[in-house]
Amino acid sequence: MSDVKLDINCAGMINGEIVTVEGEGLGSLERGTLGMEFRFSVIPKGFSVYCAALWTACCSTPTFAIERDGGVNMLTLSGGRYRCERTFDFGSYGAYDYHYEIRLDRDTDRMAATGVIQGNVDLPLIAGSEDSFTEVMVPVGPREVRSFSSTTFVTPDKERIPVGVQGRYIPLAEDDADWTCCATNQVRNSFINVLTAEGTTLRLEYQTVIDGIRAPAPVSFSN
Repeated sequence: MSDVKLDINCAGMINGEIVTVEGEGLGSLERGTLGMEFRFSVIPKGFSVYCAALWTACCSTPTFAIERDGGVNMLTLSGGRYRCERTFDFGSYGAYDYHYEIRLDRDTDRMAATGVIQGNVDLPLIAGSEDSFTEVMVPVGPREVRSFSSTTFVTPDKERIPVGVQGRYIPLAEDDADWTCCATNQVRNSFINVLTAEGTTLRLEYQTVIDGIRAPAPVSFSN
């Protein structure tokens, strides 16, 4: 597959304020990379443009991931067509969630991510985030994968603010998909390089690898 162009459109409400997000990117399955630019209509007070660094291109990076040790990306699992839901929990600072539909058109090598975002957060000023995002992905049925991860943001005073992320991947409603054949316990690592985080614009690059989780070897017990 050649490089894929990604278009993102998002709308919702954060802290009672309407927010829209547009973006575009270029993904490469061969390199496991995705370059991305987000443009917010507004950054509500208590929110941060850095929050989008953890979106991993609105859940698109699992498609552009190098597969290792039995891990499978979302191209293998779903053909690059799926729903993704995530809740970002900042503890006492609040929480928000998003819901996205990811649609890859392999005839045109274009992908669209369309979604909504909603919640309330009261974060201090954020100066940066960790440069990686690790997600454990566990199949819980023929049409569902659950995921769990955690990371931290950093304030200008070097205070670390943890965030827990819970996610869910399911097929699109019109796709008669059964993921039983391919889904496996696995870990996705996305390495994040923030290029620009100014005002309402965030530009960054992701490199993503998915590794299968091997079952432990049997333990021999002796009397």
